[in-house]
Amino acid sequence: MKKLNQMRMANDQQLKQIHGTDYAYTETVVIYLRGALRKNPYAVEHAISDLLTTLIDAQTAGRKVSTFFGDDPETAADNILKELPPAPLDYFVSLFWPFAMFPLIDGILMMVVDHETRLLLTDFFPMLIVSLGLFGISFGRGISFNRLSRKTIRRVLISLFLIVGLPLLIGYVSNHVFNLSFSSTTLIPICGGFVFLNLGLAACFRKNALLFLGWSAIWAFTAATLFLPISGLSVGLAFVGLGACLLLLFYRPESQSHLEIS
Repeated sequence: MKKLNQMRMANDQQLKQIHGTDYAYTETVVIYLRGALRKNPYAVEHAISDLLTTLIDAQTAGRKVSTFFGDDPETAADNILKELPPAPLDYFVSLFWPFAMFPLIDGILMMVVDHETRLLLTDFFPMLIVSLGLFGISFGRGISFNRLSRKTIRRVLISLFLIVGLPLLIGYVSNHVFNLSFSSTTLIPICGGFVFLNLGLAACFRKNALLFLGWSAIWAFTAATLFLPISGLSVGLAFVGLGACLLLLFYRPESQSHLEIS
């Protein structure tokens, strides 16, 4: 996502041209717009650039930034977002898929280090909370305007449910209803299934194929390590696999479908 980062850096430089109390006000609006995960992030940055250009010109002419948003800046920002295209499916997949893959492979590779270890559903909670937290923060970001409208309160409640309530519910169900654990022998065919799943996703999302091919290779590597007895070699290979997982966790492809913004 090099192009997206460049656009954000350019907009951040524009933002610095706004001074005084107007800077904090505008920064809040920019953060709010960027937090709309359902919108195409490239379109959002284009809209922010246009907005900042207008506000800088107005400030130069002696006008206050707040006059552009009236008494309800959240609604004004939402009106900007309404005009923007939704984020493409491949963007969501590339953003959240690594958070699903990493804890699975991490748990399995730890079994290579110690065969007495079993993979539990609760091992996936940290990354689950991160993923839900991203959506939760997105819903509750309107609180930053310090204005408790009904819309803001509703969004904050949704945010709390996603960040706190849903993980607790899933934890209760997994511990009391589906108390599952997996041995190393059980996980070998599961790893094979994930190899083919990622290959299928690579075929479906060809512009992000490298991401899924990378996860497919790591799943194949993980399956192979499960056949090995515990030794210095198997432990070393497990840490190599974890290192590869970390690299893919932070890898974000530059999908061309994001750039089709007029």
